Amino acid sequence: MATVYELDRPHPLDAPSVSDTPRPPLVKVITSHEFSQLPDISQEGRSGLAALEPAEMNFVELYPSFLIGSFAVPDKSDPTGDPDCLSFYLDASCLIFIDDGNVTADLLKKVATSGILTKATTSHCLYALMKSLIADDFTWFSVMEDSMEALEEAMLDHSEEVTSQTIMGYRRAAMRMGSYYQQIAVMADLIADNENKVMSREEARAFEHVATHASHLANRAETLREYSLQLRELHQTQIDLKQNSTMQILTIVTVMFAPLTLVTGWFGMNLTVLPGLDWPYMAATIITLALIMIVAMVLFFKKKNWL
Repeated sequence: MATVYELDRPHPLDAPSVSDTPRPPLVKVITSHEFSQLPDISQEGRSGLAALEPAEMNFVELYPSFLIGSFAVPDKSDPTGDPDCLSFYLDASCLIFIDDGNVTADLLKKVATSGILTKATTSHCLYALMKSLIADDFTWFSVMEDSMEALEEAMLDHSEEVTSQTIMGYRRAAMRMGSYYQQIAVMADLIADNENKVMSREEARAFEHVATHASHLANRAETLREYSLQLRELHQTQIDLKQNSTMQILTIVTVMFAPLTLVTGWFGMNLTVLPGLDWPYMAATIITLALIMIVAMVLFFKKKNWL
């Protein structure tokens, strides 16, 4: 069943039109099957949208009298997961969203309550939807940065165990979101060029603001991606330091027991001509010398800050 949004009045999207003469709605949300049944869509438009549906990308393509495109909106609670996908068809008379779920309906309700929509035109509705997609994302990045800073403090203070998977999760999220904003910026730039003159110059110019905003978000995502790489390097450095500390302790233990190994190897030989074998105090002397050497080496290592 198609969801219809009347734009006869400048506010809200989900209000029915009050008019003596019924007018066709400017915005529709329909399923892919319903779109295939529409009679007024050119074969070019159908084929182009059919190719976009499985792509899971943000893309727009311009035709002489209309434009088509698709959105792949990442879930900010899990940016590395599968995105919410929808596509659209826009001409001067209507804007049709093709969505087999409820993503577009929720987005349009958000647009209706945000006050972004001020003109009852198809292009302005698309602008409002694209703007709402990225409206609050700087706040989301601030939350993400705070989490990464807390992770860095935890690594420096050794207050909790930090895994490489956690750090790589931040890196993958920043990369995925950065790619998303770059694609949105390219989309907005292409629409703003208005080569097919589907919209007015003023309406096309509005998409430049979306492109600028998306570019700033892409730069923010790149900054956090670089920050995640720094966290990865810090984590690897701590692992290396821990390994070096372990190897240092093992080396010190090996050095401390080396004289004892030499003595046991010396007196463990099957020979009867070694001096001191018959001396009754030989064992006590060897034990005393071994203890003295161990204490001396411990004091030496402590002086060198190796222990």
